[in-house]
Amino acid sequence: ADHFPCSGAVAMELAAFPPFLWLLKVREWIWDILERETGARMTHSFARIGGMAAPPTATFKQDCLEILPEVHKVVNEAESLLLRNRIFMDRTQDVGILPKDVALGLSVTGPVLRSTGVDYDARKAYPYLVYDRLEFEVPIGHKGDNYDRFLVRFEEVRQSCRIIEQALEQMPTDGPVN
Repeated sequence: ADHFPCSGAVAMELAAFPPFLWLLKVREWIWDILERETGARMTHSFARIGGMAAPPTATFKQDCLEILPEVHKVVNEAESLLLRNRIFMDRTQDVGILPKDVALGLSVTGPVLRSTGVDYDARKAYPYLVYDRLEFEVPIGHKGDNYDRFLVRFEEVRQSCRIIEQALEQMPTDGPVN
C-alpha cells in the first residue's frame, strides 16, 4: 500500500495528476480489505510477528483476488502515461542519483537500495515464514536515480501481487491461526 502514494506523489509533483489519483485509489482498495478484516484502515495490527492476529474473514481470499487484476491495470495505465513522457523522464532520469557505495555506507534498504543495483532482499537472502515456498523476482535498478526508484517500486508491486496470489493459494482454510 505504501508504494502507491509514494509513486503517485512523484507523478503529481511532475504535473501528472491523474496517476496520483489512480494510485491513491488502489491504496484505498487495500485499506478497504484491511478495514473489513480488522476494523481499522491504517493502524490495523493485522500481521504480527509469527503470523496473523485473528483468522481471516470468509471473504478475505476472494477480496484479495478480486483487486489484484485491478492493481495491475492501474499500474500499467500509470506507467503508460509516465515512463515515456518527456517531462517525467527529464525530471527523474539522472536526477537524485544515489551511488551504490554511498547507499551501502548509509545502510539504505528497500527499493531505494535496490534501485542502485544492489540485489538484496531479506526474503530471498534469509527466507522467513513461507517465503522459501514462494516464487518472485527482486527488482533491481541500475543508476540509483529517481527514475530507477520509480521503476523498482512499480515492479515490486507486480512481484507483491505474485507473492499474494501464491500465499493465498497456500493459505490453510481451517485450523489454528499463526
